[in-house]
Amino acid sequence: MAIQLEKDLQHPDSQARNSNSRSAGVYPPSFCTIRLLFAVMVITEVAVVLLGMGRGGLPTWKWLGMASVYAQWLALFCASGICVTSGWTGRLSARGAWTGSWLLAVLLSAVFSYAAWLVVGVNGIGLVRETATTFIFKSVFSVGLVAVVFLRYLLIRTKWRAELMAQAEARVQALQARIRPHFLFNSLNTIASLIPVEPGNAEAATLDLADIFRGSMRRADKPIRLADELQLARQYLDMEKRRLGDRLEIDWRVDDLPPGASVLPLMLQPLLENAVGHGVQSHPEGGKIAVYGRAEGDQVVVTICNPVAAEGSESSGHGMAMANISERLQLAFGPRASLITSQDADNFYTILSVPYVEYSDH
Repeated sequence: MAIQLEKDLQHPDSQARNSNSRSAGVYPPSFCTIRLLFAVMVITEVAVVLLGMGRGGLPTWKWLGMASVYAQWLALFCASGICVTSGWTGRLSARGAWTGSWLLAVLLSAVFSYAAWLVVGVNGIGLVRETATTFIFKSVFSVGLVAVVFLRYLLIRTKWRAELMAQAEARVQALQARIRPHFLFNSLNTIASLIPVEPGNAEAATLDLADIFRGSMRRADKPIRLADELQLARQYLDMEKRRLGDRLEIDWRVDDLPPGASVLPLMLQPLLENAVGHGVQSHPEGGKIAVYGRAEGDQVVVTICNPVAAEGSESSGHGMAMANISERLQLAFGPRASLITSQDADNFYTILSVPYVEYSDH
């Protein structure tokens, strides 16, 4: 549940706030997601059981049932209130948003408990034998205590995840900084050689190079359409094809991929760069790169096949890119994504699998 909570914390409102300059800290979740509401229910039930045991021994089933019903409705009422008012708390500072969420939970618990006391106390149902003040105080105190602990937990988890995402993006930028000068130098040489003999191809290569560098400047944690990522990958291989000529053979089999699937940017291009640099380019005669893609149930799977690196060739960058992409996948999708490699006598295989989620720009 902790992994799912991390994803729910990054709701669109939070991402938008994190991207602007005034965001000095992390903001609380809106409590508008099913998973987060389920977490609230679980924590509430644990609190009810602990409260019952604190009364002396194990609570009776009757007490546990009545207390659970009341506590769950109270917790969901408070969480729903925070969800409805998340637009208002989002205008506050980060500290004010967390404090405001806690105060809202306390205030809403007072309103709910007073209404509950009126229903079961005044109408003579007989389930509550306490004064309104005592009943409301107990409810508010319990909600306030549980809410401060839960919000503190969410704050720590959100900060931890934000730091991990920042580190992952820094590693992506460092990897790109290492790649760009070498790739740019080769591409400019290729364009210069094409200008006198194939000016039209030189112009297309210049446009491809501009698109590749524009794509590499995207935020590493902001999803894009799979079709856009595939287009960037094609343009990269087209540039390498112009440079290597007949030494590079490309086989695209991606018609079965859902173009509207949501993926992280620069998932494929570093893998293809490895395939070219450590597979094809290490052989004097070159080789073939095959890209296969398909949807398998709720997963999108892309397989890249390239020749095994020639003996004695440099391959240290291969592991660096793999480790970087694996970490980004784990941060974004958790155990639902994977990056697996294998090889036989002739070929090296990279299998990328991510959950199938339709892209949305909201």
